[in-house]
Amino acid sequence: MYKLNSILENRTINQLISDFKRSPNQLNKPHESDAEILKLNNTLLAVTTDSISEEISQGLYDDPYLVGWMIVTVNMSDLAAVGATPLGILISEIIPKHFKEEKNKELQKGISDACNTYNTFVLGGDTNEGDCLVLTGTAIGIINQDKPISRIGCKPNDIVYTSGRLGSGNAYAISKLISQTNSFSNYKPLAQLKYANVNMQYASCCMDTSDGLITTLDQLMRLNNYGFELDENLENAIDIRAFEYSKNLNIPPWLLFAGQHGEFELIFTIPNNTKDLFLKEAFQNSLNPIELGKVIHQKEIKIPLYDELISMNTTFIRNLPIETNSDVNHYLKMLLEYDYQIKNEPCLKFTSP
Repeated sequence: MYKLNSILENRTINQLISDFKRSPNQLNKPHESDAEILKLNNTLLAVTTDSISEEISQGLYDDPYLVGWMIVTVNMSDLAAVGATPLGILISEIIPKHFKEEKNKELQKGISDACNTYNTFVLGGDTNEGDCLVLTGTAIGIINQDKPISRIGCKPNDIVYTSGRLGSGNAYAISKLISQTNSFSNYKPLAQLKYANVNMQYASCCMDTSDGLITTLDQLMRLNNYGFELDENLENAIDIRAFEYSKNLNIPPWLLFAGQHGEFELIFTIPNNTKDLFLKEAFQNSLNPIELGKVIHQKEIKIPLYDELISMNTTFIRNLPIETNSDVNHYLKMLLEYDYQIKNEPCLKFTSP
């Protein structure tokens, strides 16, 4: 694996789990899969857990309904990435003592509506009082084939796809945390469970965009020891509303790929020799994947920007939230400075150590 510890988040995770004993039933190693995969007799069980806390405390999610919707969606998205069919979700809710009843009803409605959308169930959970609202979900699913999809398996010349348009998550984050307007509203992402069957047949690797496109591609690069080259049609993959929103704020559209609040689409690779079969079956199932580019031998992420094919400094981009102490204005300033640098010195190649 290519320099996983160059990414501060990966390094932290590796330190946290260094003394943990691994289950003999677990098929995936750390970082290799969006959900943990366990083999139980002849069944593959997918298990994942995620919390919503920082998003609430920072003001990103201030609508109780959205919080409820998201605690289900973020966990279902992990199941979607490994091709699992959900069995249900357990939810822990830490609710402030003075949380209004109307807000609590909206919170639970968000959970209920999401479960109905994904045809799944709240299996149980836990409730407690605390100083602030925190939700944690643990989702369980079944994989109906012998081999799950993981983040590992792509090869050079595989085609890179997204399950849908990208950038709405970061546009929403900008509207809430930086411009502090509701001009980019109606953020309600969908976990792409509908891709499970076709991806199980054709995808060589898969990961969701919960942390944005560049983070997703960079992590796949480090795990597979291959890079990615995106093509000239990249702008066609940007969410239309997000694209217009970024232009109105004079924010370069590619930054919608760089921020780390995603839209929960799937990024996956398809071997070139099965591309036509994949697309035929996808369209037959009313799926509309968007081609982004291809897998390359070089361990770098190349993006077409300003009439050049730029090798992005993805280490810088991924570590920036931690290095700016989550100061969103400083974070955006540093990204804009990086954009200025590559725009005015496009001949430079920014590799990822």
